[in-house]
Amino acid sequence: MNRRTFLHLLAAGAATSTQTGWGAQSGTNLHSSNLASAERDRLAGKEEERAEKTIRELIEAHRPSRLRQLPPDFKARVGASHVAGTYNFTDQPFLIEGAQRLLELGTKLGKFYFTPANPARDYPFNSQWPKCGTFVDLAQTDYYRQLFALPFSTFILQAHSSVEGGWKQDQPESFYERIREEFSAITRHFYKLHRNRPVTVVLQHWEGDWLLRGRGGELWNPPPPNWKKLCEQMQKWLAARQAGVSRARAAEEKTGAGAVPRCRVVHATEVNRVVDLWKGIPTMTEHVLPGVELDLVSYSSYDALHDPVTLYKCIEEIKKRVRATPLFGKNPVYIGEIGIPENERPQGVAEKWDKLLGAALAAEVQFIVQWELYCNEINPKLKPAPATPVKKSGDVRGFYLVRPDGSLSEAGKYFSGLWKRS
Repeated sequence: MNRRTFLHLLAAGAATSTQTGWGAQSGTNLHSSNLASAERDRLAGKEEERAEKTIRELIEAHRPSRLRQLPPDFKARVGASHVAGTYNFTDQPFLIEGAQRLLELGTKLGKFYFTPANPARDYPFNSQWPKCGTFVDLAQTDYYRQLFALPFSTFILQAHSSVEGGWKQDQPESFYERIREEFSAITRHFYKLHRNRPVTVVLQHWEGDWLLRGRGGELWNPPPPNWKKLCEQMQKWLAARQAGVSRARAAEEKTGAGAVPRCRVVHATEVNRVVDLWKGIPTMTEHVLPGVELDLVSYSSYDALHDPVTLYKCIEEIKKRVRATPLFGKNPVYIGEIGIPENERPQGVAEKWDKLLGAALAAEVQFIVQWELYCNEINPKLKPAPATPVKKSGDVRGFYLVRPDGSLSEAGKYFSGLWKRS
């Protein structure tokens, strides 16, 4: 029971007492009321302490360093992203270089950007990208053909199509049908490509609270007058994406007697400002998720990384509010982005990772995706900014498994060690 619920129940009891004679007419009764209020606060505080102690014990028990044996599907559930890195090491196309490096490190889960409008921005080195109008166009390029042939068990694709622009405005039904068809088409493509292969493909979008608010870093404190309308528009947009995936998946699963595909294509939304709901600020978690059915919810979790207990609580908040399809049972949540900038917070990196993964495993998330293979963020203290490809670790913030000099970062050592164990 959280503090808010506990106080609510106590307040309900207090209201009943007031109706049966505990009025505030006399000084004595007012004094008694103040004493009762203080006692309620004390009890609520103790309840919260006990709950937090239980969560910390659960996290400690699930820390990978404490586990005798990692889950058998650990490599397929725990991986890393590769996109927009500021350095490279080979003459291979950048998308393929990074994907192969992830496999060499030991994971079978890779997260990649999948944006037909500008793949050159995401994967610039040693690449000549053709013009792509649709998801299927992009999937059929030589680079993505090579990617999808690699032996990953899980592909998580951050997928945005040009047909989705304008979802915040009122749109005719034809707008949503174009979105449904775009996601149906790529779903059909993946079933055709991977039908007999045991692989999961997740189609998700970028950090949804920032999309909802209009830009990264927008606090919504206070929110704009039309925030409820924006949440409703987001529900319509997400419903169209999900419907496209769901209808193609259902059709593929009915094709032919005994021919149920071994692959699985699913759709996810992504939230990234869960902590704000405790502050009374409108969030996707509280005001969008309950109104639309989805396969999965990704959590880009930077707002919770100061404490593993907070991370655990945020995951539970998402679970309480999501309306999920049956595909993933009672745990339709994954951590789609989680990272530590090692050059800014160099102390105890492995210990931090171990506690955060303990929280995620204790919360039974489906996937955990580290950010990222090669750091994409230039050190903001450097003026002028270094040219890319950068050569020194100090040129970047330190979101990496592999440093610009080719050595493994602290996170790289930690995660590669876990993948070797599993």
